[in-house]
Amino acid sequence: MNTVKSISDVKDPSNPKVPRIKTKYPQKTNHETDHEKKSLDPLPSMVNLENFLSDELRQRYNASMPLIEDPTTHQDWVKKIINEKNVDSVFTTVDLGRIISQAKLWKRHLPRVQPFYAVKSNPDINILRALFILGVNFDCASKGEIQQILEIGADPSQIIYANPAKGFDHIHFAREKNVRLMTFDNLNELKKILEHFPDAELVLRISSNDTMSLLPFGYKFGARKEDAIALIASCVELKANLVGISFHVGSGCYSPVAFIDTLHRAREMFNEAEKNGINLTLLDIGGGFPGDDEGPITFSEIASSIAPVIDTLFPASANIEIIAEPGRFFCTSTTTVALQIYAKRDYVVRRVDPDTNEINEIKETQYYCPDGVYGNFNNIIYDHAKPICRPLNEPPLDAMLFNSTFFGPTCDSIDVIAKNISFPDLNLGEWVYFTNMGAYTIAAGSCFNGFERPPIYYGIKLYKALS
Repeated sequence: MNTVKSISDVKDPSNPKVPRIKTKYPQKTNHETDHEKKSLDPLPSMVNLENFLSDELRQRYNASMPLIEDPTTHQDWVKKIINEKNVDSVFTTVDLGRIISQAKLWKRHLPRVQPFYAVKSNPDINILRALFILGVNFDCASKGEIQQILEIGADPSQIIYANPAKGFDHIHFAREKNVRLMTFDNLNELKKILEHFPDAELVLRISSNDTMSLLPFGYKFGARKEDAIALIASCVELKANLVGISFHVGSGCYSPVAFIDTLHRAREMFNEAEKNGINLTLLDIGGGFPGDDEGPITFSEIASSIAPVIDTLFPASANIEIIAEPGRFFCTSTTTVALQIYAKRDYVVRRVDPDTNEINEIKETQYYCPDGVYGNFNNIIYDHAKPICRPLNEPPLDAMLFNSTFFGPTCDSIDVIAKNISFPDLNLGEWVYFTNMGAYTIAAGSCFNGFERPPIYYGIKLYKALS
């Protein structure tokens, strides 16, 4: 069994001729910090990694994941499970092969940036295991997340404790487990960390341009320029071990301008630290990277815009380690939710035309599904998601479409997963499915009203076209 701490450590038993990747840093010396040990490097072929991932999951965790060569679509995989398994009326599929393809995509566009997966986006145990095996590190926000990552075998130096406001017991736990790398954004937090964990390696989180994100963080986290300058001076005065600067443009960013603007702010803080005699060695560019191609901008478009800016402001010759905290980038496209229609009714909305006083009737078909906003679809409320409902069985091209609404199973009237959409007529017992349901779904789901969380079927699809 291999001990994998970065993708560069991945051994490919099926192809020994694949060149091994060298890590960015040599063997750690006494003056190097723990976070200076790992980086992603070019990955071997896709299919080789898929077989490797399957073998490692089985050997390390006794977790058997089928390799899926055919079918190749989400729709066909769902149909296969329905036909072969004794499934109830709802289930999810998780394709760990997508994590491999996302890792390759990341390395292709941001080769200098080591990803630290944001555990909060989806803490599914097998997603975490796959990421760890493939050499991705982790961004944790609590002692619970830190414990979860350590239990899968990660080294403490593979974790950044990236919550700028940490509870006392959480800091104590990080110290106990030797998780040294952590963020702060104000003087009280700095003094608290120094009191409870004086050997911590500190990363100053600065405010960012988060005006172009679905979920801005600037009101809650991040030091403004004048405050950041004062905090750097305080680190000198208090003899704090300040090692880097971090920022986060907000979750679900839809413009590279936000990253570019804040990269320049970070460069200013590096210069300010140098004026104060501090040689910073770490830049954390945070998260916000999209995980699918259905939004207004793709990861590739953002990455191709910011990579040259990173190289200009933080050239490789400066020996600055660059990391990021992607969450939805890795997990969004892994997960599909399949639902069976178990109830249906026709509904008529009557509205009075204010000009003519005539009563207009709007007919609607309402369907009831076994998962909703208190389960996987909580992303509609908390993440501003707009999941796309698709019929499992393709209707004829000339099929009539009807005004339709899909409800979740609870007795709460806000439990709506798709409203007033054009949809073919469905019979009771037919299925619908939703793709790209991996981010901020299962993480915040509950069992409200007594509805249990749906079962999960795992697999590793072979994306041969991408190898």
